[in-house]
Amino acid sequence: MTYQITKEHVWVGAIPDRPDALAEKLRMLSEAGLNLELILARREMPGRALLFISPLRTLEEILAAEEAGLAQEHSVQAIRITGPNEPGIGARITSALSQAGLDVRAYSAAALGNKHVTHIAFDNEEDGERAKAVLESALK
Repeated sequence: MTYQITKEHVWVGAIPDRPDALAEKLRMLSEAGLNLELILARREMPGRALLFISPLRTLEEILAAEEAGLAQEHSVQAIRITGPNEPGIGARITSALSQAGLDVRAYSAAALGNKHVTHIAFDNEEDGERAKAVLESALK
């Protein structure tokens, strides 16, 4: 199995920091038929949290996300890496980025059985494009 590296658009929205807020937002998206591959929520400050989702591929999905109060985050450029779960893959990915002088804004990785998925965010599109090229070469 080879590694697949794709550019992903991330959508973000603020949600209240309360027990039902995340469930309410995800219920709205689910009822609109979205099948999300990335859901990340975190408290930004007391009383306020942020929800990040990806991907949105159709106009209907975009409209549903906007209706739920989310917007495309243009200041975050993300790439997604999927492939075999091998020991040390995280170190291999981050070492390649470090050697290329790329600063990682956010990093998330998970494995399920013999497969893994990694999402990496960068501060601008140029760094995202460079990272994609660097990792395509490093993960051959």
